[in-house]
Amino acid sequence: MPRRYTLGKRADQHAATRARIVAATLDIYRRDGFGAASTAAVAAAADVAPGTVRNHFPTPVDLAAAAAQSILSDNGMPDEATFADLATPADRVARLAVDLAGFFERTASWWGVIQRDRALAAAWSSLEARYYEDLGRLAAAALSSDCRDADPTTVATVVNVVGGPLYFALRGAGLSSDNAVDLECSLLLPWLETRHSGANRPVV
Repeated sequence: MPRRYTLGKRADQHAATRARIVAATLDIYRRDGFGAASTAAVAAAADVAPGTVRNHFPTPVDLAAAAAQSILSDNGMPDEATFADLATPADRVARLAVDLAGFFERTASWWGVIQRDRALAAAWSSLEARYYEDLGRLAAAALSSDCRDADPTTVATVVNVVGGPLYFALRGAGLSSDNAVDLECSLLLPWLETRHSGANRPVV
């Protein structure tokens, strides 16, 4: 008698196989580089058939995108929920700086991998653009109860102060994570207050 699977079990199996393929791909990226992650190599590492890899991810670009998304989601990229208990833009921006710093620390090893692997950096270039789009939405949500009202200049300033490059420059200069966040906030929050006072309106 044929073995029966519920839809839920099939969906779980599909998700588990997909996750195993992504995990194997990330291991190869980290150990041997983007160029080593052929369909055959990924299939062998994930203990699946090459056709299974192609069924889940028709192209290397699809697989690279899923791998990058896994890094973002598995390491706790902040979302709007982080602001749920905070009433003021200054408090929300400060929370964003803290939460992003935690995310950067959790993913720090991958920044090194990307820097030494140009092919991987190229494969993930569109994902970097999406990261900054998501970060822009987060900054807008921190600054305004209706992110559509957020001033683009203010959003861009928040993104560029807390979005990564300055943080890593400060860490590279020897500051601890906490001190780097404190310095970011000491630069950004007074500027936000001045912008608020000068415009005589909420910081949006």
